[in-house]
Amino acid sequence: MFKYFLGFDPQKLNTSFNYTMKNALIYSFKKEGISFTCNIDDDFEEAIVPSGVDFFSYYATFKKKKNKINIIATSSMSDFATRRTKNGVELILSLDAVNFYRKADNLFIYFPSQAKLIEKAKIKTNIQKMPIITQDYTSSFTPCQRDAFLHNYRLQGDRDIIVAYGLLTNKDTVMDLRAIARNCPEKDFLFFGEVTNDALKQTLLESITQPCNIHFYNHLPEELYPSFLYHCKQLLLVGDYLSFPQVMIDCIYHKIPITTYKLSGYEEILNENDVNIAKLYSQLYDVINRKTNQQKIENAYQTIEKLKISNALHTKKEKTTIL
Repeated sequence: MFKYFLGFDPQKLNTSFNYTMKNALIYSFKKEGISFTCNIDDDFEEAIVPSGVDFFSYYATFKKKKNKINIIATSSMSDFATRRTKNGVELILSLDAVNFYRKADNLFIYFPSQAKLIEKAKIKTNIQKMPIITQDYTSSFTPCQRDAFLHNYRLQGDRDIIVAYGLLTNKDTVMDLRAIARNCPEKDFLFFGEVTNDALKQTLLESITQPCNIHFYNHLPEELYPSFLYHCKQLLLVGDYLSFPQVMIDCIYHKIPITTYKLSGYEEILNENDVNIAKLYSQLYDVINRKTNQQKIENAYQTIEKLKISNALHTKKEKTTIL
């Protein structure tokens, strides 16, 4: 029987990106009766690998397999780096990601615009659109599991929780988030994700300008992810392609409103009827404080429902196809 290997390095699964991606694939595969394994020692024909870090963890074992293993790469935020230019900070592919993509047989991307970065790196790997896969994370947990997110981050259940999730690339974004928090003292703001350089990490340690209602963290641990989806009141997008797409999709599916100051990079999934948009970053706190637009939440949910392909991955003996 044709079988997939889900190549998620267990040492990296403490990040919610890998956790959500793996869970989404397992959910879809089980629903469609597709055979898969998470054991590298099993026999399989194709491997789905979420990042260059995971790929190089398994690469030596792939090479030792008797049969040729087809590699399906997925483009994740951990594959990106930043480069300072005259016009600011530019998003580029990391060297490891370039090597990873070139060794893959197929490359899945969330946004067609990502193809521009891949084209710049002169990568010839076959590119396919990543299917929309999500599930209900909040319907079957105990009260203790439900409130784990609150307890771990010492949050009060009676205050709105606004979460920014993604990649921090410059000091201005940090200062903007702090300014928004100062203007919304009755709400709690949390950032989860990655910081791109040491100087920016130092900025985060400058507590003298830090409001008491905003906190910056690394990736959210996987066991807290369902509780986060239950308690989060708004998801705040931080910039062009700098939010993790799978987290964004899961938030929409759980009818969490999305707020941003522009849709650059996300318009391939969402439009102005689906999200709360501020014309300027400085006006975000006004948008955050507005009464939630239930129609936009429902519009975003219906958009994802239309895009979601439960029967997304079908196996053929020769190659994988996205319907």
